[in-house]
Amino acid sequence: MKTTIKTIIKIFITISLIGYILLTNNLSLVFEHFIEIPLYIWIACLVLQISCVFISALRLSIFLDKIKLPTLLYARLVSNAYGFILPGQLAVEGYRAFLIGKDNNEYSKPGAAVIVDKIIGLIAVLVLGIVGLLITESIDRNLVVIFCIVGTTFVLFLFSLNIFFVRNNLYKLLSFLSRKIVKMSKIFTFFIQFLSQWQTYIDNKCLLIKSFLYGIVFQFLCVLIGTLFTFGVGENFHIIDWLWIHAIIAIALVLPITLGGIGIRDAGIIGMLGIIGIAQEKALAISFGFLSLHLFQAFIGIGLEVIMTLRKVKTIRNTFKE
Repeated sequence: MKTTIKTIIKIFITISLIGYILLTNNLSLVFEHFIEIPLYIWIACLVLQISCVFISALRLSIFLDKIKLPTLLYARLVSNAYGFILPGQLAVEGYRAFLIGKDNNEYSKPGAAVIVDKIIGLIAVLVLGIVGLLITESIDRNLVVIFCIVGTTFVLFLFSLNIFFVRNNLYKLLSFLSRKIVKMSKIFTFFIQFLSQWQTYIDNKCLLIKSFLYGIVFQFLCVLIGTLFTFGVGENFHIIDWLWIHAIIAIALVLPITLGGIGIRDAGIIGMLGIIGIAQEKALAISFGFLSLHLFQAFIGIGLEVIMTLRKVKTIRNTFKE
Protein backbone atom coordinates (compact mmCIF):
# COMPACT_ATOMS: atom_id res chain seq x y z
CA MET A 1 0.00 0.00 0.00
CA LYS A 2 2.80 2.40 0.95
CA THR A 3 4.68 1.55 -2.26
CA THR A 4 1.56 2.31 -4.31
CA ILE A 5 1.09 5.67 -2.59
CA LYS A 6 4.76 6.58 -3.18
CA THR A 7 4.47 5.62 -6.85
CA ILE A 8 1.31 7.72 -7.25
CA ILE A 9 3.06 10.72 -5.62
CA LYS A 10 6.05 10.32 -7.95
CA ILE A 11 3.77 10.08 -10.99
CA PHE A 12 1.99 13.25 -9.83
CA ILE A 13 5.30 15.12 -9.36
CA THR A 14 6.55 13.92 -12.76
CA ILE A 15 3.38 15.01 -14.57
CA SER A 16 3.33 18.33 -12.70
CA LEU A 17 6.94 19.13 -13.60
CA ILE A 18 6.52 18.17 -17.26
CA GLY A 19 3.20 20.02 -17.47
CA TYR A 20 4.66 23.19 -15.96
CA ILE A 21 7.69 23.08 -18.27
CA LEU A 22 5.56 22.56 -21.38
CA LEU A 23 3.00 25.23 -20.45
CA THR A 24 5.63 27.89 -19.69
CA ASN A 25 7.53 27.47 -22.96
CA ASN A 26 6.82 28.26 -26.59
CA LEU A 27 6.77 24.69 -27.91
CA SER A 28 6.87 25.70 -31.57
CA LEU A 29 10.07 27.64 -30.87
CA VAL A 30 11.47 24.71 -28.89
CA PHE A 31 10.77 22.38 -31.81
CA GLU A 32 12.36 24.88 -34.20
CA HIS A 33 15.58 24.96 -32.15
CA PHE A 34 15.51 21.18 -31.82
CA ILE A 35 15.31 20.44 -35.56
CA GLU A 36 18.00 23.04 -36.28
CA ILE A 37 20.62 20.95 -34.45
CA PRO A 38 23.00 19.89 -37.28
CA LEU A 39 23.33 16.24 -38.28
CA TYR A 40 27.05 16.16 -37.45
CA ILE A 41 26.22 17.22 -33.88
CA TRP A 42 23.76 14.32 -33.59
CA ILE A 43 26.32 11.85 -34.95
CA ALA A 44 29.02 13.12 -32.57
CA CYS A 45 26.66 12.98 -29.57
CA LEU A 46 25.54 9.47 -30.51
CA VAL A 47 29.15 8.28 -30.70
CA LEU A 48 29.85 9.87 -27.31
CA GLN A 49 26.74 8.26 -25.81
CA ILE A 50 27.76 4.81 -27.07
CA SER A 51 31.25 5.42 -25.66
CA CYS A 52 29.66 6.26 -22.30
CA VAL A 53 27.86 2.90 -22.28
CA PHE A 54 31.10 0.99 -22.90
CA ILE A 55 33.05 3.02 -20.31
CA SER A 56 30.28 2.45 -17.76
CA ALA A 57 30.53 -1.32 -18.29
CA LEU A 58 34.34 -1.20 -18.09
CA ARG A 59 34.12 0.74 -14.80
CA LEU A 60 31.89 -1.91 -13.30
CA SER A 61 34.16 -4.70 -14.57
CA ILE A 62 36.88 -3.31 -12.30
CA PHE A 63 34.86 -4.48 -9.28
CA LEU A 64 33.29 -7.53 -10.96
CA ASP A 65 36.23 -8.99 -12.84
CA LYS A 66 34.63 -12.45 -13.03
CA ILE A 67 31.58 -11.11 -14.88
CA LYS A 68 31.92 -10.96 -18.67
CA LEU A 69 31.81 -7.55 -20.31
CA PRO A 70 28.79 -8.42 -22.57
CA THR A 71 26.78 -9.23 -19.42
CA LEU A 72 27.65 -5.84 -17.93
CA LEU A 73 26.77 -4.09 -21.19
CA TYR A 74 23.44 -5.94 -21.29
CA ALA A 75 22.71 -4.97 -17.66
CA ARG A 76 23.59 -1.34 -18.35
CA LEU A 77 21.37 -1.03 -21.45
CA VAL A 78 18.37 -2.93 -20.07
CA SER A 79 18.40 -1.21 -16.65
CA ASN A 80 18.57 2.19 -18.36
CA ALA A 81 15.57 1.21 -20.49
CA TYR A 82 13.62 0.40 -17.34
CA GLY A 83 14.92 3.70 -15.94
CA PHE A 84 12.03 5.45 -17.70
CA ILE A 85 9.58 3.81 -15.31
CA LEU A 86 11.72 3.26 -12.21
CA PRO A 87 11.74 5.97 -9.50
CA GLY A 88 15.19 7.55 -9.60
CA GLN A 89 18.77 6.51 -10.36
CA LEU A 90 19.12 4.39 -7.21
CA ALA A 91 16.28 2.12 -8.38
CA VAL A 92 17.99 1.83 -11.77
CA GLU A 93 21.27 0.83 -10.09
CA GLY A 94 19.41 -1.72 -7.96
CA TYR A 95 17.83 -3.31 -11.03
CA ARG A 96 21.23 -3.35 -12.74
CA ALA A 97 22.66 -5.30 -9.81
CA PHE A 98 19.73 -7.74 -10.08
CA LEU A 99 20.40 -8.31 -13.80
CA ILE A 100 24.09 -8.95 -13.15
CA GLY A 101 23.53 -11.35 -10.26
CA LYS A 102 20.41 -13.26 -11.37
CA ASP A 103 22.29 -15.95 -13.35
CA ASN A 104 24.34 -17.00 -10.32
CA ASN A 105 21.66 -16.05 -7.78
CA GLU A 106 24.28 -13.83 -6.11
CA TYR A 107 23.11 -10.29 -5.43
CA SER A 108 25.13 -8.93 -2.51
CA LYS A 109 28.45 -8.53 -4.35
CA PRO A 110 26.95 -7.08 -7.57
CA GLY A 111 24.74 -4.82 -5.44
CA ALA A 112 27.67 -3.52 -3.42
CA ALA A 113 29.82 -3.18 -6.57
CA VAL A 114 27.12 -1.17 -8.34
CA ILE A 115 26.73 1.17 -5.35
CA VAL A 116 30.50 1.62 -4.94
CA ASP A 117 30.74 2.29 -8.67
CA LYS A 118 27.95 4.87 -8.37
CA ILE A 119 29.65 6.56 -5.42
CA ILE A 120 32.98 6.76 -7.25
CA GLY A 121 31.08 8.21 -10.22
CA LEU A 122 29.53 10.86 -7.95
CA ILE A 123 32.96 11.73 -6.57
CA ALA A 124 34.23 12.11 -10.17
CA VAL A 125 31.32 14.38 -11.12
CA LEU A 126 31.83 16.42 -7.93
CA VAL A 127 35.51 16.93 -8.80
CA LEU A 128 34.65 18.09 -12.33
CA GLY A 129 31.89 20.31 -10.93
CA ILE A 130 34.25 21.96 -8.45
CA VAL A 131 36.85 22.51 -11.20
CA GLY A 132 34.17 24.13 -13.35
CA LEU A 133 32.97 26.36 -10.51
CA LEU A 134 36.51 27.44 -9.65
CA ILE A 135 37.24 28.50 -13.24
CA THR A 136 33.89 29.90 -14.42
CA GLU A 137 33.05 33.56 -14.16
CA SER A 138 29.36 33.08 -14.96
CA ILE A 139 27.94 32.64 -11.45
CA ASP A 140 28.11 33.86 -7.86
CA ARG A 141 31.20 32.65 -6.02
CA ASN A 142 29.06 31.69 -2.99
CA LEU A 143 27.78 28.71 -4.97
CA VAL A 144 31.38 27.59 -5.40
CA VAL A 145 31.91 27.60 -1.63
CA ILE A 146 28.67 25.67 -0.97
CA PHE A 147 29.44 23.07 -3.64
CA CYS A 148 33.00 22.59 -2.34
CA ILE A 149 31.76 22.13 1.25
CA VAL A 150 29.11 19.59 0.21
CA GLY A 151 31.56 17.68 -2.00
CA THR A 152 34.31 17.59 0.62
CA THR A 153 31.88 16.46 3.35
CA PHE A 154 30.58 13.65 1.14
CA VAL A 155 34.07 12.36 0.30
CA LEU A 156 35.30 12.62 3.91
CA PHE A 157 32.26 10.67 5.13
CA LEU A 158 32.93 7.84 2.67
CA PHE A 159 36.56 7.54 3.57
CA SER A 160 35.78 7.84 7.29
CA LEU A 161 34.17 4.39 6.90
CA ASN A 162 37.72 3.08 6.70
CA ILE A 163 38.30 4.19 10.31
CA PHE A 164 37.68 1.22 12.61
CA PHE A 165 35.76 3.22 15.26
CA VAL A 166 33.35 4.69 12.70
CA ARG A 167 32.87 1.45 10.79
CA ASN A 168 32.43 -0.69 13.91
CA ASN A 169 29.80 1.61 15.42
CA LEU A 170 27.97 1.86 12.12
CA TYR A 171 27.86 -1.95 11.94
CA LYS A 172 26.38 -2.04 15.45
CA LEU A 173 23.80 0.64 14.62
CA LEU A 174 22.67 -1.11 11.43
CA SER A 175 22.48 -4.49 13.21
CA PHE A 176 20.42 -2.93 15.99
CA LEU A 177 18.04 -1.29 13.53
CA SER A 178 17.75 -4.55 11.58
CA ARG A 179 16.54 -6.32 14.73
CA LYS A 180 14.23 -3.55 15.91
CA ILE A 181 12.64 -2.60 12.57
CA VAL A 182 11.90 -6.02 11.11
CA LYS A 183 10.05 -4.69 8.05
CA MET A 184 13.23 -2.88 6.93
CA SER A 185 15.67 -5.60 7.99
CA LYS A 186 16.54 -6.50 4.37
CA ILE A 187 17.55 -2.89 3.68
CA PHE A 188 19.75 -2.69 6.78
CA THR A 189 21.27 -6.10 5.99
CA PHE A 190 22.07 -4.87 2.48
CA PHE A 191 23.91 -1.83 3.89
CA ILE A 192 25.84 -4.08 6.27
CA GLN A 193 26.94 -6.15 3.26
CA PHE A 194 27.76 -2.93 1.42
CA LEU A 195 30.03 -1.78 4.28
CA SER A 196 31.85 -5.09 4.09
CA GLN A 197 32.36 -4.78 0.33
CA TRP A 198 33.28 -1.09 0.60
CA GLN A 199 35.99 -2.02 3.11
CA THR A 200 37.37 -4.55 0.62
CA TYR A 201 37.39 -2.04 -2.22
CA ILE A 202 38.70 0.93 -0.24
CA ASP A 203 41.75 -1.07 0.85
CA ASN A 204 42.66 -1.51 -2.82
CA LYS A 205 43.76 2.01 -3.75
CA CYS A 206 44.74 1.05 -7.32
CA LEU A 207 41.22 -0.28 -7.90
CA LEU A 208 39.64 2.96 -6.65
CA ILE A 209 41.99 5.18 -8.65
CA LYS A 210 41.31 3.21 -11.84
CA SER A 211 37.54 3.46 -11.26
CA PHE A 212 37.85 7.17 -10.50
CA LEU A 213 39.76 7.83 -13.74
CA TYR A 214 37.14 5.93 -15.73
CA GLY A 215 34.53 8.01 -13.91
CA ILE A 216 36.25 11.25 -14.91
CA VAL A 217 36.32 10.16 -18.57
CA PHE A 218 32.67 9.08 -18.42
CA GLN A 219 31.46 12.34 -16.87
CA PHE A 220 33.59 14.44 -19.23
CA LEU A 221 32.01 12.70 -22.24
CA CYS A 222 28.59 13.64 -20.81
CA VAL A 223 29.81 17.22 -20.51
CA LEU A 224 30.93 17.13 -24.17
CA ILE A 225 27.45 15.97 -25.21
CA GLY A 226 25.88 18.94 -23.41
CA THR A 227 28.38 21.33 -24.92
CA LEU A 228 27.76 20.03 -28.45
CA PHE A 229 23.99 20.31 -28.07
CA THR A 230 24.42 23.89 -26.82
CA PHE A 231 26.46 24.77 -29.91
CA GLY A 232 23.83 22.97 -31.96
CA VAL A 233 21.10 25.42 -30.85
CA GLY A 234 23.31 28.36 -31.79
CA GLU A 235 24.87 29.32 -28.44
CA ASN A 236 28.58 30.11 -28.10
CA PHE A 237 28.95 28.25 -24.82
CA HIS A 238 32.09 27.50 -22.79
CA ILE A 239 32.64 23.87 -21.86
CA ILE A 240 33.75 24.97 -18.37
CA ASP A 241 30.17 25.96 -17.52
CA TRP A 242 28.87 22.55 -18.51
CA LEU A 243 31.23 20.99 -15.94
CA TRP A 244 29.33 22.43 -12.98
CA ILE A 245 25.91 22.33 -14.67
CA HIS A 246 26.29 18.62 -15.40
CA ALA A 247 27.49 17.98 -11.83
CA ILE A 248 24.43 19.65 -10.26
CA ILE A 249 22.00 17.85 -12.59
CA ALA A 250 23.74 14.46 -12.10
CA ILE A 251 23.45 14.79 -8.31
CA ALA A 252 19.80 15.90 -8.57
CA LEU A 253 18.97 12.85 -10.71
CA VAL A 254 19.95 10.57 -7.82
CA LEU A 255 16.92 11.82 -5.86
CA PRO A 256 13.98 9.38 -6.29
CA ILE A 257 11.26 12.03 -6.58
CA THR A 258 10.11 11.40 -10.17
CA LEU A 259 9.83 8.40 -12.46
CA GLY A 260 13.15 7.85 -14.20
CA GLY A 261 14.30 11.37 -13.33
CA ILE A 262 11.87 12.75 -15.95
CA GLY A 263 11.27 16.43 -15.32
CA ILE A 264 14.28 16.86 -13.04
CA ARG A 265 16.77 16.91 -15.91
CA ASP A 266 14.59 19.29 -17.93
CA ALA A 267 14.02 21.66 -15.01
CA GLY A 268 17.71 21.48 -14.07
CA ILE A 269 18.95 22.27 -17.59
CA ILE A 270 16.45 25.14 -17.99
CA GLY A 271 17.32 26.55 -14.56
CA MET A 272 21.11 26.23 -14.80
CA LEU A 273 21.37 27.48 -18.39
CA GLY A 274 18.97 30.28 -17.50
CA ILE A 275 21.45 31.51 -14.88
CA ILE A 276 23.97 32.23 -17.63
CA GLY A 277 21.44 33.79 -19.97
CA ILE A 278 20.31 31.03 -22.33
CA ALA A 279 16.63 31.19 -23.32
CA GLN A 280 14.27 28.57 -21.88
CA GLU A 281 13.23 27.33 -25.32
CA LYS A 282 16.83 26.64 -26.31
CA ALA A 283 17.52 24.98 -22.97
CA LEU A 284 14.46 22.75 -23.39
CA ALA A 285 15.60 21.83 -26.91
CA ILE A 286 18.94 20.76 -25.40
CA SER A 287 17.08 18.71 -22.80
CA PHE A 288 15.09 17.03 -25.57
CA GLY A 289 18.43 16.23 -27.22
CA PHE A 290 19.53 14.34 -24.10
CA LEU A 291 16.12 12.64 -23.96
CA SER A 292 16.48 11.51 -27.58
CA LEU A 293 19.83 9.87 -26.83
CA HIS A 294 18.43 8.12 -23.77
CA LEU A 295 15.42 6.91 -25.78
CA PHE A 296 17.74 5.52 -28.45
CA GLN A 297 19.70 3.72 -25.75
CA ALA A 298 16.44 2.49 -24.17
CA PHE A 299 15.24 1.03 -27.49
CA ILE A 300 18.47 -0.95 -27.74
CA GLY A 301 17.97 -2.18 -24.17
CA ILE A 302 14.36 -3.20 -24.86
CA GLY A 303 15.49 -4.97 -28.02
CA LEU A 304 18.11 -6.94 -26.08
CA GLU A 305 15.55 -7.85 -23.42
CA VAL A 306 13.11 -9.10 -26.06
CA ILE A 307 15.83 -11.17 -27.76
CA MET A 308 16.92 -12.72 -24.43
CA THR A 309 13.31 -13.50 -23.49
CA LEU A 310 12.62 -15.16 -26.85
CA ARG A 311 15.78 -17.25 -26.47
CA LYS A 312 14.66 -18.43 -23.02
CA VAL A 313 11.20 -19.30 -24.33
CA LYS A 314 12.78 -21.24 -27.22
CA THR A 315 15.07 -23.10 -24.80
CA ILE A 316 12.11 -24.06 -22.57
CA ARG A 317 10.11 -25.27 -25.57
CA ASN A 318 13.04 -27.38 -26.80
CA THR A 319 13.42 -28.87 -23.31
CA PHE A 320 9.76 -29.93 -23.25
CA LYS A 321 10.01 -31.42 -26.76
CA GLU A 322 12.94 -33.56 -25.66
